[in-house]
Amino acid sequence: MNSHWREQLAIPLLKKSGLTFYNPAVCSSRRLIPIEASAMDNSRVLLFALLADSRCLADMCEAAYLIGLGCNVVLCVQKLANDARIGGETLSSQAIKDYNRGRTYLSDYANREGVPVFDELSEALQCVIDKCKSNK
Repeated sequence: MNSHWREQLAIPLLKKSGLTFYNPAVCSSRRLIPIEASAMDNSRVLLFALLADSRCLADMCEAAYLIGLGCNVVLCVQKLANDARIGGETLSSQAIKDYNRGRTYLSDYANREGVPVFDELSEALQCVIDKCKSNK
């Protein structure tokens, strides 16, 4: 829901490092359109930021799928707080437990597959930059 982290942190760091990127937030569609699929297929590294201010259910499913395909993925996974409010809605304690359980399952799966998992976005971004530069 909140893509400010892209504009404020990720894009400036990627540009400073001389890397190109695809920003999925520029597309208003909820469905994966061909240009997005092509951009993902042509990417060296895919970053999924599952931040504490969003449910990220679709992103978790997509990340797990791409990890299963063997794609080069980096994850930033943050847990929802016990009093989380998303989009003006206060989540129930059961919903928070469910979303956090999904995040834990994804993190465990990623770790078993050798995918880097971070809880700080800046660390995940640095990992992406390092991976891109080592693959050139």
